[in-house]
Amino acid sequence: MLPIDEILEALDLSRAEPGIGFLQALFSRFNARVPFESASKIVRHAQVVDPAEKPRRPEIFWSDHVELGTGGTCFARVAAFEALARALGFSTRKVLGRVERDFDHAALLIEEPGGAAICDVGFPLPALLPAREARVDGAIVDLEVFPTARGFRIALEAGVPEGPRALEIFDAEVSDEEFEARWRATFDSQSRFLSKLLLRRQEQSRVVSYARGLVHVDDRHARLTVPIAPPRTERLASLFEMDAALLESAIARTGEPEAASGAGSLTAYLETSATAPEAFAAVASPAAYRRLLEGVARVVEEEPIEGGWGLALAPPGVESANAGDFLREEVWPDPAGQLLRIRRRSGLSAFESQLRAQERSGKTYLIREAFFESSREDLLRNDSLRGRLAAGLAVDLLAWARLIR
Repeated sequence: MLPIDEILEALDLSRAEPGIGFLQALFSRFNARVPFESASKIVRHAQVVDPAEKPRRPEIFWSDHVELGTGGTCFARVAAFEALARALGFSTRKVLGRVERDFDHAALLIEEPGGAAICDVGFPLPALLPAREARVDGAIVDLEVFPTARGFRIALEAGVPEGPRALEIFDAEVSDEEFEARWRATFDSQSRFLSKLLLRRQEQSRVVSYARGLVHVDDRHARLTVPIAPPRTERLASLFEMDAALLESAIARTGEPEAASGAGSLTAYLETSATAPEAFAAVASPAAYRRLLEGVARVVEEEPIEGGWGLALAPPGVESANAGDFLREEVWPDPAGQLLRIRRRSGLSAFESQLRAQERSGKTYLIREAFFESSREDLLRNDSLRGRLAAGLAVDLLAWARLIR
């Protein structure tokens, strides 16, 4: 039997009668406190020879979480959450689904007086969804549910357009034997979850993740990328509140990049109805780029440089300034990549950035990316400063969007 009170204490929840309010709290706290991580799977795969014993069933999952702060990947998370939800009085049913191929995913359907709820802690999705056509607006991403012949298609709208933007949940009943078989099949040494360390924690207004030497912080409009140089175990253990020895054991088995680039970056996104070539054309010439700067800076000088153009900039409304006070920008258009590389100089310092138009999953995004001179690990915990920097990039995207015809 599961130690329910101990688990609820770890989740910082009190017992309550089963109902939609308690289910939402349980779902949110599970995603925030129990990381989506491959470390525990990697270590168990290496330590357990018998294929039938490789899955970390709910008793093991919850014991490890309480002791080591671990979580798990898709099937383990679904099985563990279902066991907890059932013990708390909820009526649940495991289902399979598709992210990249049929049956590579699992989720739960939970019966409620108002109808079944899709409880996808395996992806994980950031919200409970009704098992019918619906739209749910969230703090990080919006979700749309569409009935299909096999169940439900779930599309991710808005938010940072990185990773899968849709998945399918099958409505067919799944036996415990089939679920176990699909789960055991995920223990393939070449699979993504066994070949590299992946860590992810989903919070109220942001998602923090790690892979291949890089930590990402995603919110609704922007992505922070921070390279973590080795040795990185202690920093990852602190950031994801997991046991350092377990992380070290996983890293020893999968290997990690010896070094990551020392420069972090911050990227903002804005969806547009234009095509990527149309969006790029709106800023791709000196005259167009000057229009982009209107209201932000006054162009004092303009000159051609190899492959692009250079500008001297003064604050708007300032009719005279010392030449040494001007900002200098160099801009290089890249039509093949539909981007502008930009270097802004002030005194001895230089700031690198780019504007890029890109089509992803049938949609066009305007992308503004700023590159730091260091990793900027401080921004992993300073959400206020990260938000202010992202807001500045978002203003540039709004100005760009207004130029697109």
